[in-house]
Formats: sequence, structure tokens, C-alpha cells
Amino acid sequence: MITAGVDAVLDPRADWWGAAWSLPWWLACGAALAWIVLRVREKAARRPPYGGVQGDWEQAA
Repeated sequence: MITAGVDAVLDPRADWWGAAWSLPWWLACGAALAWIVLRVREKAARRPPYGGVQGDWEQAA
């Protein structure tokens, strides 16, 4: 009885399957877009060091 219920819910011919199969792709694209926006905002909010303080890369060079 449990397998019949699972088979009925996970059947590819179910009405909701057409929208749900692409959901992971939409979520992945949305997460990537959100990460890009947040990363750009983080970099824009970061201020360069003041005075004679150099960054690690400049100091190593």
C-alpha cells in the first residue's frame, strides 16, 4: 500500500510534475544570482586601507 502511494505521488504523469521537475534548476540559478548580487555589494562596501597600511598582496610584492 505504501509503494502504491509513493508510485502515485512520484508518477511523472502527475499534474504537478511538469512544474516541479525544473524547480532545482530555478533554485540553483536563483542562488547563483543572489550570490553574485551579494558579492558585488560586499566588494562595493569594503573600503581600501587608509594611510601606509598595505594589503597582503602589495606587501608581499
